[in-house]
Amino acid sequence: MPKGLITALWLIWLAVIWFLSLVLHAMAFSMGGFEWLAILLGIFWLVYLVGLWLEESRITDTAWAMLLGYAIGCIRMLDTLPNEQEYVNWLRFIPKSILGQVALAFILIFVGVLPIIATNIIQSHKAKNRVLGRDD
Repeated sequence: MPKGLITALWLIWLAVIWFLSLVLHAMAFSMGGFEWLAILLGIFWLVYLVGLWLEESRITDTAWAMLLGYAIGCIRMLDTLPNEQEYVNWLRFIPKSILGQVALAFILIFVGVLPIIATNIIQSHKAKNRVLGRDD
């Protein structure tokens, strides 16, 4: 199979996973509220950590797509609020002019900062075990 076709199929896979995680986020919030959202985030993180532990980039890339869908789903929750009176208390204090930057920072935390921290922790743990002769 040509490499370009495999790359295209992989990108389609990631887009489908991203969309499905966005839909799962909406379903979890409508059915179980914030408790189910926390469980869903835990599942997505578990998939990411398994991919890191097994050193499989396909699993971690898929988990990144899930986390991106989750983060965008959290931002889309703001659209479900019909008016400003129903915003949660902390959101009222954020000026509308910087709401986009806050949303971008929220996405970067889930998709950028936390995965990098998890990668560093697992790599250092595995490196320490290799030095001590306890290679898996």
